[in-house]
Amino acid sequence: MNKLVINRVLLAAVFLALAFSLYALPFAEWIVAIGDWSDRHPVAGPITYVACVAVATILFLPGSVSMMIAGFLFGVAPGFLYAGAGIAFGAQGAFLTGRRGARRWVEQKVAGNKRLEAIEKGLREEAFLIVVLTRLSLIIPFNVLNYAYGITSVRSRTHFVATTVGMLPAVALYVYLGTLARDVGQILSGDATPQGLGYWIAAAGIAAIVVLTWVIHRAASRTLARHLPTLEPDNAN
Repeated sequence: MNKLVINRVLLAAVFLALAFSLYALPFAEWIVAIGDWSDRHPVAGPITYVACVAVATILFLPGSVSMMIAGFLFGVAPGFLYAGAGIAFGAQGAFLTGRRGARRWVEQKVAGNKRLEAIEKGLREEAFLIVVLTRLSLIIPFNVLNYAYGITSVRSRTHFVATTVGMLPAVALYVYLGTLARDVGQILSGDATPQGLGYWIAAAGIAAIVVLTWVIHRAASRTLARHLPTLEPDNAN
Protein backbone atom coordinates (compact mmCIF):
# COMPACT_ATOMS: atom_id res chain seq x y z
CA MET A 1 0.00 0.00 0.00
CA ASN A 2 1.25 3.50 -0.84
CA LYS A 3 2.85 5.27 2.13
CA LEU A 4 0.77 8.38 1.49
CA VAL A 5 -2.42 6.32 1.76
CA ILE A 6 -1.18 4.72 4.97
CA ASN A 7 -0.46 8.16 6.44
CA ARG A 8 -3.97 9.35 5.56
CA VAL A 9 -5.52 6.27 7.16
CA LEU A 10 -3.49 6.78 10.32
CA LEU A 11 -4.46 10.45 10.37
CA ALA A 12 -8.15 9.57 10.18
CA ALA A 13 -7.72 6.94 12.89
CA VAL A 14 -6.04 9.39 15.27
CA PHE A 15 -8.71 12.00 14.61
CA LEU A 16 -11.52 9.55 15.36
CA ALA A 17 -9.73 8.22 18.44
CA LEU A 18 -9.32 11.70 19.89
CA ALA A 19 -12.94 12.54 19.23
CA PHE A 20 -14.26 9.26 20.60
CA SER A 21 -12.05 9.46 23.70
CA LEU A 22 -14.08 12.37 25.05
CA TYR A 23 -17.23 10.30 24.77
CA ALA A 24 -16.44 6.80 25.94
CA LEU A 25 -12.89 6.22 27.14
CA PRO A 26 -11.11 6.96 30.44
CA PHE A 27 -8.42 8.57 28.29
CA ALA A 28 -10.71 11.57 28.10
CA GLU A 29 -10.30 12.22 31.81
CA TRP A 30 -6.54 12.36 31.41
CA ILE A 31 -6.77 14.78 28.50
CA VAL A 32 -9.21 16.98 30.38
CA ALA A 33 -6.97 16.91 33.46
CA ILE A 34 -3.94 17.90 31.37
CA GLY A 35 -5.96 20.67 29.77
CA ASP A 36 -7.10 21.96 33.16
CA TRP A 37 -3.54 21.86 34.46
CA SER A 38 -2.34 23.82 31.39
CA ASP A 39 -5.06 26.41 31.98
CA ARG A 40 -3.92 26.86 35.58
CA HIS A 41 -0.28 27.10 34.51
CA PRO A 42 -0.27 29.26 31.37
CA VAL A 43 3.54 29.31 31.24
CA ALA A 44 4.53 25.89 32.51
CA GLY A 45 1.83 24.13 30.46
CA PRO A 46 3.01 25.19 27.00
CA ILE A 47 6.67 24.80 27.97
CA THR A 48 6.02 21.24 29.15
CA TYR A 49 4.13 20.44 25.98
CA VAL A 50 6.88 21.84 23.72
CA ALA A 51 9.54 19.90 25.64
CA CYS A 52 7.57 16.65 25.41
CA VAL A 53 7.00 17.09 21.67
CA ALA A 54 10.68 17.81 21.09
CA VAL A 55 11.71 14.66 22.95
CA ALA A 56 9.05 12.60 21.17
CA THR A 57 10.31 13.84 17.80
CA ILE A 58 13.88 12.86 18.65
CA LEU A 59 12.61 9.42 19.67
CA PHE A 60 10.88 8.88 16.29
CA LEU A 61 7.34 9.12 17.71
CA PRO A 62 4.69 10.31 15.21
CA GLY A 63 4.53 14.09 15.07
CA SER A 64 0.97 14.05 13.71
CA VAL A 65 -0.35 12.81 17.04
CA SER A 66 1.43 15.44 19.11
CA MET A 67 0.30 18.24 16.79
CA MET A 68 -3.32 17.12 16.95
CA ILE A 69 -3.08 17.02 20.73
CA ALA A 70 -1.94 20.66 20.64
CA GLY A 71 -5.15 21.66 18.87
CA PHE A 72 -7.13 19.42 21.17
CA LEU A 73 -5.69 21.06 24.31
CA PHE A 74 -4.89 24.65 23.37
CA GLY A 75 -7.05 25.57 20.36
CA VAL A 76 -6.04 26.75 16.90
CA ALA A 77 -3.71 29.74 17.37
CA PRO A 78 -1.91 28.72 20.59
CA GLY A 79 -1.79 25.10 19.44
CA PHE A 80 -0.23 26.11 16.14
CA LEU A 81 2.44 28.12 17.94
CA TYR A 82 3.27 25.44 20.51
CA ALA A 83 3.18 22.53 18.08
CA GLY A 84 5.34 24.40 15.58
CA ALA A 85 7.91 25.16 18.26
CA GLY A 86 7.96 21.60 19.56
CA ILE A 87 8.34 20.05 16.12
CA ALA A 88 11.05 22.55 15.10
CA PHE A 89 13.09 22.03 18.27
CA GLY A 90 12.66 18.27 18.06
CA ALA A 91 13.77 18.18 14.43
CA GLN A 92 16.79 20.29 15.30
CA GLY A 93 17.63 18.02 18.23
CA ALA A 94 17.54 14.98 15.96
CA PHE A 95 19.61 16.87 13.37
CA LEU A 96 22.30 17.69 15.93
CA THR A 97 22.24 14.12 17.24
CA GLY A 98 22.79 12.82 13.73
CA ARG A 99 25.61 15.28 13.17
CA ARG A 100 27.47 14.94 16.46
CA GLY A 101 26.28 12.07 18.59
CA ALA A 102 25.21 9.27 16.27
CA ARG A 103 26.77 10.11 12.93
CA ARG A 104 28.13 6.65 12.21
CA TRP A 105 24.79 5.01 13.06
CA VAL A 106 22.91 7.42 10.79
CA GLU A 107 25.40 6.90 7.97
CA GLN A 108 24.84 3.15 8.17
CA LYS A 109 21.06 3.55 8.11
CA VAL A 110 20.95 5.84 5.06
CA ALA A 111 23.86 4.36 3.12
CA GLY A 112 22.99 3.93 -0.53
CA ASN A 113 19.82 6.04 -0.33
CA LYS A 114 19.56 7.52 -3.83
CA ARG A 115 17.13 10.21 -2.76
CA LEU A 116 19.43 11.47 -0.05
CA GLU A 117 22.37 11.46 -2.46
CA ALA A 118 20.37 13.62 -4.87
CA ILE A 119 19.35 15.95 -2.04
CA GLU A 120 22.96 16.34 -0.94
CA LYS A 121 23.91 17.56 -4.41
CA GLY A 122 21.18 20.17 -4.34
CA LEU A 123 22.08 21.35 -0.84
CA ARG A 124 25.42 22.66 -2.06
CA GLU A 125 23.69 25.32 -4.17
CA GLU A 126 20.18 25.85 -2.73
CA ALA A 127 20.24 24.54 0.80
CA PHE A 128 17.36 26.56 2.24
CA LEU A 129 15.01 25.89 -0.68
CA ILE A 130 15.83 22.18 -0.81
CA VAL A 131 15.16 21.69 2.91
CA VAL A 132 11.83 23.53 2.65
CA LEU A 133 10.77 21.49 -0.38
CA THR A 134 11.71 18.15 1.15
CA ARG A 135 9.65 19.00 4.22
CA LEU A 136 6.67 19.94 2.06
CA SER A 137 6.94 17.06 -0.39
CA LEU A 138 7.51 14.31 2.20
CA ILE A 139 9.66 12.25 -0.18
CA ILE A 140 11.50 10.99 2.91
CA PRO A 141 9.66 10.46 6.23
CA PHE A 142 9.97 13.47 8.54
CA ASN A 143 11.69 11.70 11.46
CA VAL A 144 14.16 9.93 9.20
CA LEU A 145 15.02 13.14 7.39
CA ASN A 146 15.76 14.89 10.68
CA TYR A 147 18.66 12.55 11.34
CA ALA A 148 19.68 12.20 7.70
CA TYR A 149 20.19 15.94 7.35
CA GLY A 150 22.70 15.74 10.18
CA ILE A 151 25.21 14.00 7.92
CA THR A 152 24.73 16.38 5.00
CA SER A 153 26.45 19.68 4.26
CA VAL A 154 23.49 21.85 5.29
CA ARG A 155 24.25 24.36 8.03
CA SER A 156 22.54 24.02 11.39
CA ARG A 157 20.82 27.42 11.29
CA THR A 158 19.62 26.89 7.72
CA HIS A 159 18.17 23.53 8.66
CA PHE A 160 16.32 24.95 11.65
CA VAL A 161 14.76 27.91 9.84
CA ALA A 162 13.92 25.97 6.65
CA THR A 163 12.41 23.09 8.60
CA THR A 164 10.26 25.50 10.61
CA VAL A 165 8.99 27.12 7.41
CA GLY A 166 8.49 23.83 5.57
CA MET A 167 6.47 22.27 8.40
CA LEU A 168 3.98 25.15 8.75
CA PRO A 169 1.29 23.64 6.46
CA ALA A 170 1.46 20.27 8.22
CA VAL A 171 1.33 21.89 11.64
CA ALA A 172 -1.71 23.94 10.63
CA LEU A 173 -3.48 20.85 9.30
CA TYR A 174 -2.95 18.63 12.31
CA VAL A 175 -3.62 21.33 14.89
CA TYR A 176 -6.87 22.24 13.19
CA LEU A 177 -7.91 18.59 13.06
CA GLY A 178 -7.15 18.39 16.77
CA THR A 179 -9.55 21.24 17.48
CA LEU A 180 -12.21 19.55 15.35
CA ALA A 181 -11.69 16.30 17.26
CA ARG A 182 -12.39 18.18 20.49
CA ASP A 183 -15.53 19.72 19.00
CA VAL A 184 -16.75 16.33 17.75
CA GLY A 185 -16.06 14.83 21.16
CA GLN A 186 -18.12 17.52 22.83
CA ILE A 187 -20.97 16.83 20.41
CA LEU A 188 -20.82 13.09 21.14
CA SER A 189 -20.79 13.69 24.90
CA GLY A 190 -23.71 16.11 24.68
CA ASP A 191 -21.72 19.14 25.83
CA ALA A 192 -22.36 20.92 22.52
CA THR A 193 -25.30 20.92 20.14
CA PRO A 194 -24.34 22.74 16.94
CA GLN A 195 -26.84 23.68 14.27
CA GLY A 196 -26.81 22.05 10.87
CA LEU A 197 -24.73 24.86 9.43
CA GLY A 198 -22.02 24.09 11.96
CA TYR A 199 -21.59 20.59 10.57
CA TRP A 200 -21.32 21.90 7.01
CA ILE A 201 -18.72 24.47 8.04
CA ALA A 202 -16.65 21.83 9.82
CA ALA A 203 -16.88 19.45 6.85
CA ALA A 204 -15.93 22.23 4.44
CA GLY A 205 -12.96 23.15 6.63
CA ILE A 206 -11.66 19.58 6.67
CA ALA A 207 -12.13 19.20 2.91
CA ALA A 208 -10.38 22.51 2.21
CA ILE A 209 -7.39 21.59 4.37
CA VAL A 210 -7.06 18.12 2.83
CA VAL A 211 -7.20 19.54 -0.71
CA LEU A 212 -4.74 22.32 0.14
CA THR A 213 -2.33 19.85 1.72
CA TRP A 214 -2.48 17.65 -1.38
CA VAL A 215 -1.90 20.64 -3.68
CA ILE A 216 1.10 21.77 -1.60
CA HIS A 217 2.53 18.25 -1.62
CA ARG A 218 2.18 17.93 -5.39
CA ALA A 219 3.59 21.38 -6.09
CA ALA A 220 6.55 20.87 -3.77
CA SER A 221 7.30 17.43 -5.27
CA ARG A 222 7.31 18.80 -8.81
CA THR A 223 9.41 21.82 -7.86
CA LEU A 224 11.86 19.58 -6.06
CA ALA A 225 12.09 17.32 -9.12
CA ARG A 226 13.01 20.34 -11.25
CA HIS A 227 15.77 21.33 -8.84
CA LEU A 228 16.91 17.74 -8.31
CA PRO A 229 16.44 16.00 -11.68
CA THR A 230 18.36 12.94 -10.45
CA LEU A 231 15.48 12.00 -8.15
CA GLU A 232 13.42 9.04 -9.31
CA PRO A 233 10.65 10.23 -11.68
CA ASP A 234 7.83 8.83 -9.53
CA ASN A 235 8.80 11.12 -6.66
CA ALA A 236 7.37 14.09 -8.48
CA ASN A 237 3.92 12.53 -8.85
